[in-house]
Amino acid sequence: MKLEKFKEKNNKRKLVTIFTVCCVLLLAGVFFYTTYAVFTEEKEFNVIHGEYQDPGDIYFAYYVDGEITRELPKQNTGYIFDAEQSNCTNGVIPVFDNSTWEFTADYSGYNAIDYTRTKCNLYFKTGTKTVSTVLGDLSVYTYTPDFTKSACDDETCESHEKGIFETTDDDGPTYYYRGSVENNYVSFAGYYWRIIRINGDGTIRMIYDGTSIHSNGESSTDRYYTTTTFNPAYTDNMYVGYMYTSGEVHGLGTSSTIKTANDNYYASNLSAYSSYIDTNAGFCGDRSTLNGISTAGTGTTVTFYGGYLRALNGTPSLLCENTSDYYTISSSNKGNKALTYPVGLITMDEIMLAGFAGDNVNVYLDFPPSSVNNYLVIGNNFYSITPIGYNDAFFYDTNEYIASMFVISTNNNGVMRGLATTNLIGLRPVINIRSDVTVSGAGTLEQPYQFSIATNNSN
Repeated sequence: MKLEKFKEKNNKRKLVTIFTVCCVLLLAGVFFYTTYAVFTEEKEFNVIHGEYQDPGDIYFAYYVDGEITRELPKQNTGYIFDAEQSNCTNGVIPVFDNSTWEFTADYSGYNAIDYTRTKCNLYFKTGTKTVSTVLGDLSVYTYTPDFTKSACDDETCESHEKGIFETTDDDGPTYYYRGSVENNYVSFAGYYWRIIRINGDGTIRMIYDGTSIHSNGESSTDRYYTTTTFNPAYTDNMYVGYMYTSGEVHGLGTSSTIKTANDNYYASNLSAYSSYIDTNAGFCGDRSTLNGISTAGTGTTVTFYGGYLRALNGTPSLLCENTSDYYTISSSNKGNKALTYPVGLITMDEIMLAGFAGDNVNVYLDFPPSSVNNYLVIGNNFYSITPIGYNDAFFYDTNEYIASMFVISTNNNGVMRGLATTNLIGLRPVINIRSDVTVSGAGTLEQPYQFSIATNNSN
């Protein structure tokens, strides 16, 4: 009996021990689960600042609007990385590129003693704000894109961006369309247009897009009005001017060939709709020079203009440096007041904002390719109003000095590049619609925006 009792006690002790061990394992499992269940392991990521030595496992948890999740939010869904809240253990600093949607680990302060695993909590917040415009309330991205990268929402671009973004022009905040957007269609005056941006004064800047409506990526000669040279020659700095005077950097004495063609389009097709068209906003044909010599921008002096540097640096600007280069009509309260009609051309800076990359340029003066689906790509070359310079035109493999302009080219399905002022290519007029028009439609291909105006209103 004693032996049996001893065995009974021993069995109870074993059961207690097993139960205790199970409880410990269960608690450990719960602890581990609560600690790592919402984290996802990552093996490959970019590393900056410091040599990469195997830090052990690295785990990520994502917080979207404050809610924890194992899934990284998709790009172009209105979220941006919140650097202030995000953190990692082991001294690792999280860095995130909103334009490429990639995480980078900064290991300069890595300390393997603290923990065996590195855990990163990455926070994402709504990266848009709602702004009230003549088009209604618009959702606008609040971060600044990387303009050295092309933008669209497919794999052909370096930066997966599509939407409306904010910057500043001479009149205040301006909201520009970027990438392969499909919500900037307008039907006006018997033609179709694409909105470039809402100007700082609230007016709507838009570019000609044909007599019929065209989807992104559609190549059509209908998407430009006519072909024209920019000027009759390329042998002098003056020929980069939308208006020019021999011997003057910012001369306004003679209308360019393309301005004459633009004026003819306006007179023939838009005069009957002049009550809709803003007469105060202008068009910046920036002729600010980069050379530190007094004769830069005149005659045959080798010259590079300010737009060329901005394109190389990926730093577009909508601020017009010289009043004489800001083309407006006589009734405007700003600019040079030299235009006959309130019609102009798109600028290089607006092209970059729309998603065409700056930065690296090849020997043919081609900047990085954009996407065939960018809303400005029409399958044909067309002029901007922004000059590159007067230089030795290495992109033609000649020894000639040539006056050249920024254009959108068909190369690689659409790039920003330089062409001589004598190239016969497309004209796409740009106009500004008043900020007090009434707008209907959704801006889509199926329901483009349309404008109406009170009959007792006059400009």
